[in-house]
Amino acid sequence: MFPNQGDFSMHFSLSRPIGSGFLSALILLGAGAAAAQTLNLKGRVLDKATMLGVAGATVKVTGTAKTTTTDSEGRFTITGSVGLTGGKGALAREPWFQDGSLFLESKSATTAELAWFGASGESLASVRRDLRAGVNKLDAFGAVSGDFAGFLRVKTGGESWTRRALHTAGAGHVAWVGGELPAAARGLSKASAAGSVDVSCEKLNGKTVPYTSDSQDLGDIVLDYPERKIGVGANPIYGATVLFDGSKGRAAASAELQAKWQDWPRFTPSDIKFNVARDPQYLADTNRMTLQSCCNSQWGYDDIQAKIGLYEDCQIHVEYIGMGEYDTPIDSPTPNANPSGVKVTSGASYINSGVYVASRYEVQIQAWDTAAASIPGAHDMGAIVNDYTPVTNQNKLNGVWQAYDITYRGARFSGTTMTTQPYMSVWWNGVLTHDNRKVNAAASGLSNHSGEEHTDPVVYGLKLQSEGRDVRFRNIWIKKLVLDQAQTKVGY
Repeated sequence: MFPNQGDFSMHFSLSRPIGSGFLSALILLGAGAAAAQTLNLKGRVLDKATMLGVAGATVKVTGTAKTTTTDSEGRFTITGSVGLTGGKGALAREPWFQDGSLFLESKSATTAELAWFGASGESLASVRRDLRAGVNKLDAFGAVSGDFAGFLRVKTGGESWTRRALHTAGAGHVAWVGGELPAAARGLSKASAAGSVDVSCEKLNGKTVPYTSDSQDLGDIVLDYPERKIGVGANPIYGATVLFDGSKGRAAASAELQAKWQDWPRFTPSDIKFNVARDPQYLADTNRMTLQSCCNSQWGYDDIQAKIGLYEDCQIHVEYIGMGEYDTPIDSPTPNANPSGVKVTSGASYINSGVYVASRYEVQIQAWDTAAASIPGAHDMGAIVNDYTPVTNQNKLNGVWQAYDITYRGARFSGTTMTTQPYMSVWWNGVLTHDNRKVNAAASGLSNHSGEEHTDPVVYGLKLQSEGRDVRFRNIWIKKLVLDQAQTKVGY
């Protein structure tokens, strides 16, 4: 092969003088030529939910071993020479020249067509050759006479390779020469310069993208999400920040609580009062743990606030279970869920907690009827507190896990002046109960806030409320979104 024109003098052994026309053709064909099958592909991989770059995605040239990964912005570049590695075609690898002969390694007995074209792309000759399984040695230039500078095309098994080729009569030397075909020859098959790349990333649907040139910018490649459930059991999606898992044992759960959460710093910060307690759904599985709200009955004094995942726009998943009164001990090996099918305001079955988006806007957790006809009020279960009632009642009995899936678009500010209010959609146990609500005020109890008022432009983390009742949480995660429009009814 000829990496560049300067290599000609080292490889050509001429038995007779070369005509001026052939010399001109050599100069034309050799100028700027690179190794055969040299690619220079680039592009960017994006996440459909955010249209932000996907870091660490795998990009592979189809049918080859050439692979790369995207950088932190989702960008990639694939350069260098590639060859076939036993793909779908008839050949096990790219054709090659050696000692004046053409070699084709065929996977099975078949035929190949060899065709020759002049330097301007004009057709000169073509022949068919039988191939046996294994390596076949062919006379590549038996159908053309004299010095040759043009293009040789090899077609077999639905694949073709077209490359510049040089040959000197009597010298016993031939070569592939890479590079783009000149405009005059672009009517020739360019299958060798065409192909595809496979893009894949965990938790996203893969995509195959074609390229039609050895050097090409493939642009933005957008990866979509596989169909997924919302509600109880919804796994973290691509790019989600896990705030609490609860499936990896007590030590891991305790470490996660301490590393990712803090006591809500309303007046004087203190140690976290939430406990790591058994999951009442899996009492025999010691790997299953929850965050248990505890233990001050005065709202705001033992809430916990996330220290990570502080996103202006986000999707949130929180699973919770109402238990009622605390058992003795608090982390009982057989916790009692104190089931209740009607609204109660006190006693063993009463529960009270809340999920605070951006530490400001509470989606209520509180004892309520499980009857579908009993629609909670603006301060009751499933409400965006003091702002909106849920359109349906999806409440479950104490002792049954429930879930909120929340999509939130934070307020927009010009300096310290709010220009667009926040918006929120809420799915309660998989049912849309708040459809792109414009949030009008912070939750009640502003005197207990530590700066997270409605008009505060600072972005704060998710908050879980403790109000002296046994409510537990698991499978909590948050994903950054970029919502250009004031629309949050998206599920991804």
